[in-house]
Amino acid sequence: MSVSAQFESVRAQIPSLRSLIYMNTGWQGPSPRCVVEAVQEALETEASAPTAPPVQEQRLDIFRRARRVLAELINASPEEVSLQQNSTEGINIVLNGLCLSPDDEVITCSLEHPSVIVPSYYARERRGANLKIVRLSAADSPDDVLAKFQEAVSPRTRLLVLSHITYGTGMLLPARELAGLAHARGAYLLLDAAQSVGQIPVDVRALDCDFCAFPGHKWLLAPAGTGALYVRRDLVERLEAPKVAHRASAYYNFAGRFQPKADNIDKFELTTLSVPLLAGLLAAVDFIRGIGLDAIAERARSLAAYATAKLSEVPELRLVSPPAADVSSGLVSFALPRVSPQNLTACLWEWGRIVARTVPDAGCTRLSLHVFNTEREVDRVIPHVERLSREGTPRQTFPTAQVEWEAMNEL
Repeated sequence: MSVSAQFESVRAQIPSLRSLIYMNTGWQGPSPRCVVEAVQEALETEASAPTAPPVQEQRLDIFRRARRVLAELINASPEEVSLQQNSTEGINIVLNGLCLSPDDEVITCSLEHPSVIVPSYYARERRGANLKIVRLSAADSPDDVLAKFQEAVSPRTRLLVLSHITYGTGMLLPARELAGLAHARGAYLLLDAAQSVGQIPVDVRALDCDFCAFPGHKWLLAPAGTGALYVRRDLVERLEAPKVAHRASAYYNFAGRFQPKADNIDKFELTTLSVPLLAGLLAAVDFIRGIGLDAIAERARSLAAYATAKLSEVPELRLVSPPAADVSSGLVSFALPRVSPQNLTACLWEWGRIVARTVPDAGCTRLSLHVFNTEREVDRVIPHVERLSREGTPRQTFPTAQVEWEAMNEL
């Protein structure tokens, strides 16, 4: 099968692409038909008699397979992977489970998602830990990034918490080198892989990260409410479980005896999860693997380069994404001086049925370009951006701008 035929085959399996242009996988990806069917089938089975032994057996199989499959996906062992609802939960587990103190220091950067920076601030407010925020620019090279973090780390540094690919600019950070920098100081690296798992190959062994949190609902195209936290095997016992249920107990009775479970990854998991969503996650991983992560990464970067070249020709447009190919990804962000990013994003939808995203922290509109997108779709974006560049903000108001804002804050 030719490359173009393969991509068309992928598109055919995502029904929503017939009626719109979807460029917002960095928020949540559109699930292919096989994922929806897997969720429906598991939900129907569960609804028939959820605690009957044959159904319980099927549910256990899905749950256990999900742990194994996600571990394989990132080259970890099942004993190092905890099933969570999203990457934010994993980030919170690490920041709270390390029991940081006023003697400790957490370092992050100025390009981070709220799910990184807000928990980091809470580590400062609740634990008294010192928080450093390294100022990065999308124009920074990997060497520039390393030099800035080299200057920031100190003997007090306990944790670097960073995105593998930054959500606003799409900048790929030198994770392995940053892990080496952290380890040289006796610190850990927590990687937020929300924008990388499913977009590029992610190997936690090769990256040498200590913790890695990622969701299923973005580049993996799985249902929302799925994700995982990787904890390096020798660190499971050292990391406390901030929220606990029966899986965090090795033994208890009602006469006062209790023994916590310290060395098992499942101590981070609570109770009553959605097995149908995990069934969808398994189908999504199969779908992504069937395409190939190397092929997805190459396609995403190719489309990003194409979009960047086209957008660069628009008068007054400012590219927010990194210009260098070695630090770029499938995320392309840009802004216009006379149009707010909220209105720009809304106009793309109202005029072209193009789903993009506003990134308020970076003051830009972002396109997420996955394997199912096409150059033709990128071409459809450009005339709308050119029109806004010429005419400025439209006189009419678009309620969809408010809808997006409310969704970002409430969903």
